[in-house]
Amino acid sequence: MPSNRKVRASYWTRPIAGIITAGLLATNTQVAVAQPLNPSDAQIRQAREAASNAESYLQSLVAEVTSSERRVSDLELRMGTLREDVNKAMVDLETARDAANRTRDAVNEARAQLDRSRAELASAQKQFDELARTIMRQGRSSGSILEGARDASDAINRLSALRREADRQEQTVDSLDKNRTEAANQESALRKKSDEAQQAEATANQRNTDAQNAYSEANQELQKEQADYQQAQVDRDAAKASLDAARNAVNELNSQRQNYENEQARKEAEDAAAKKAAEEAAAKTRAEAQANQAEEDSSSESTDESNSSTGSNSSTGSTGSNSSTGSTGSNSSTGSTGSNSSTGSTGSNSSTGSTGSTSSSETTESTGSSESTETSESSSTGSASSSGTPAQTVAPTNPETGQSTSGSSSQKVETVIARAMGQLGVPYAWGGGNANGPTKGIRDGGVADSHGDYNKIGFDCSGLTLYAYAAVGIDLPHYTGYQYQRGKHYPASQMKRGDLLFWGPNGHGHVAIYLGDGKMIEAPQSGSVVKISPVRYNGMTPNVVRLV
Repeated sequence: MPSNRKVRASYWTRPIAGIITAGLLATNTQVAVAQPLNPSDAQIRQAREAASNAESYLQSLVAEVTSSERRVSDLELRMGTLREDVNKAMVDLETARDAANRTRDAVNEARAQLDRSRAELASAQKQFDELARTIMRQGRSSGSILEGARDASDAINRLSALRREADRQEQTVDSLDKNRTEAANQESALRKKSDEAQQAEATANQRNTDAQNAYSEANQELQKEQADYQQAQVDRDAAKASLDAARNAVNELNSQRQNYENEQARKEAEDAAAKKAAEEAAAKTRAEAQANQAEEDSSSESTDESNSSTGSNSSTGSTGSNSSTGSTGSNSSTGSTGSNSSTGSTGSNSSTGSTGSTSSSETTESTGSSESTETSESSSTGSASSSGTPAQTVAPTNPETGQSTSGSSSQKVETVIARAMGQLGVPYAWGGGNANGPTKGIRDGGVADSHGDYNKIGFDCSGLTLYAYAAVGIDLPHYTGYQYQRGKHYPASQMKRGDLLFWGPNGHGHVAIYLGDGKMIEAPQSGSVVKISPVRYNGMTPNVVRLV
């Protein structure tokens, strides 16, 4: 996938590089020649197409990064589930081993009891046989029975006593035989249970192996996805930089075109002004010629009138001179000169009056702009002064801590959280942690081993919660799935400080302790440490577990 991205990137970055180079050359040329450049429509169109292609490619990369990030997130959640599968398999294996050991001990005890029963039965049988032989010998010889007897009645009593003793011995033998049979049956049943326990131990051991293998395979997949995700981020950033460069190139070409058009408009305005000035000068010359002609035609008038007329013409000439000066002021674009021209004029010259009007308008606009600026600054100052007064705000309240709880329960929650918070910064160690504190991690054949968890003293997620709740006498198993079965379940919308949060099916993936305000404390994963994180709602179980 990264190689395909590189091929696609080279496909659309080549034209962008050309556009950027052209823009740089155009800029350098503009500095050297001091003339606005007029980029062609084709250049502008090509630059816009390159920027559009870059933007489309960037959007595809953003989508790819988002998709890759989602895959990595799903795999991390799956890794948590598989990690807890291994934890469960280890807990189950330990339980099966304990059961098998207890059953083997019971079988050995039953066998010993059976051996004792057999020995007791053999001893009693031997006594019974000896007594039976004695009775039989005495029965065949009546003389032996009568020997020492005072009379026949005494002899009969002796014989009866022997028979009663024989009966009791026979009962003893029967009882011992029954006990031997029961012991044999018990030994057989326990032997069967022992076989079952050994089979359960073997099954648990196989499940543990399978879980570790699945975890290792998923870890390899996660590493690959993480590499793809990182490469996608690099490609996205490169595409964004290229897009910015392409947009800058388009802006540069547009700016060049705008500067060129502005220069053309300025030249056209200058040409029009020069043409207008020439026309006005020609009209002025014609007017002067007509005035001179009229002066010659009026030579028949009286001398006073002629002198008056001559003075008027002299004044007109002066006015023309002033007007010319005013025109010069107009061409020099000096507002004050234009104003003086208007003042020195008699108002007969329209060009001079126009110049003076323009200067007056410019002065008015400038003054209005200044007043507007001062008003704006005053308004801004007023706004700043207004915002300088701190507003009265209400401190946010935490709905969890605002609820009424019993003092005993609240104290337990704070004890649990304080114990967990005391481990902030402790390394994550897969399989680590018990009721007494952090312990050495174990091997997993994958991510944990790559981070050296088996050689670290720390906690995994369920080890941290186990340790924290041991502070209030709650004994939790070292497996999230079993921890999820403890306590009372509440909807996640009702979570409170101290509740256990779970991820994965039936809490099978991960566990953390809720702190309130959308925060939790957790031992997240290999390579990390015990830390406070925002609650991740993706993949979280619908219920939380409350233990106190």
